[in-house]
Amino acid sequence: MPKDMKRRTRSWKPCLAASILILLSGSTASASARHSPPDATVAAREHFFGAANVNSRGVPRRDRVILSWFSVGSLAMAIDGRVVLLDTYIHKGEERPNYVPTTTNELIALHPDGIFIGHGHFDHAQNAGRIASRTDAWVVGTAEHCDQVRAQAAADADGRSFQCRMATPRGSAPGGPVRKLRPLGRRVGVQVLKHLHSALEPPDGEGHESSLFSLPLPDPGLILLHPPGPSILPGLNPAGEEGSSLFYRFRIGRFSLAWHDSSGPLRSQAPQVLAILRKLPPTDVQVGATLGFNNVFNGMRDAVDYLEAVRPKLFYPVHQDFVAEYGASKNLEGVFRRELARRPPLPTDVRWLYDPYDYVRPELMTFDIGARRFR
Repeated sequence: MPKDMKRRTRSWKPCLAASILILLSGSTASASARHSPPDATVAAREHFFGAANVNSRGVPRRDRVILSWFSVGSLAMAIDGRVVLLDTYIHKGEERPNYVPTTTNELIALHPDGIFIGHGHFDHAQNAGRIASRTDAWVVGTAEHCDQVRAQAAADADGRSFQCRMATPRGSAPGGPVRKLRPLGRRVGVQVLKHLHSALEPPDGEGHESSLFSLPLPDPGLILLHPPGPSILPGLNPAGEEGSSLFYRFRIGRFSLAWHDSSGPLRSQAPQVLAILRKLPPTDVQVGATLGFNNVFNGMRDAVDYLEAVRPKLFYPVHQDFVAEYGASKNLEGVFRRELARRPPLPTDVRWLYDPYDYVRPELMTFDIGARRFR
């Protein structure tokens, strides 16, 4: 195991304790949980955001923005003392903490205020309807996402009604006007833009390094440490349509954060989206997908195109662990950095995330919104 990964290996005891408490306390929270969260919600929020960042009532610090990655493009975010989910999929979908140290029951216990959908494929929006209907969380997505999430909720016998807010008009084209929303109150601004899902294209002739041939064999030690459980196959439901892909940018005070759970071939299919991304106000942190269909022939070209357009101070990759798992995704870092080296220098610090070591590691993405570097 590389030294860097050894340093980043979490202590399993706090995670195990929090998970046991969640399972013993039940999966649902009452409608009043936002005001006086039950013990299960406090434990879940401490697990995802760090005990030092959550008070005794389960309210996260308002002077911090905290992200906790829980596989593929899914993250829990604490912002302005509120809790939201960015996508809701847990890779392998097991009913107990294993390769990913959380469960859908714990996401329900988090009692999020809202859910932002990047796109509707199962490895992103699965479980969104169940979580929203059991917690009264609102959902933000396209009209198609709302249709899909409502259908998920209708299949949940214990669910309740919830609000789904359309971020873009039904059937609108990528690269339309940037929409402005405030679902989190007046202190947090949200900008939403429709962009493209990843897509396979023939080689563009620029000699990009294919990611397909850079995937090493999985680490057998990780497979032995986290063997697939009995619930993985029944819990893996490939249903779900894209329903368009959304790029989000959040701002609180002088701090800003962008998130997109797919990276499409914008330079060839939607250059107008790249132009809009370049005109966005300066962004401090970008969390973006790196692995997609176009990696086969054009490597990390599309992911780096997004990075060049946004030009953040910090970049964190996601979605590198869906196919390249059990330690295989670590080689993708080299492919990404070599593609980055082909371009003009960027003012960006790339901080790679390694699965499964960096799942639910809030200390990796905790940001002081008043820090000098974000002014």
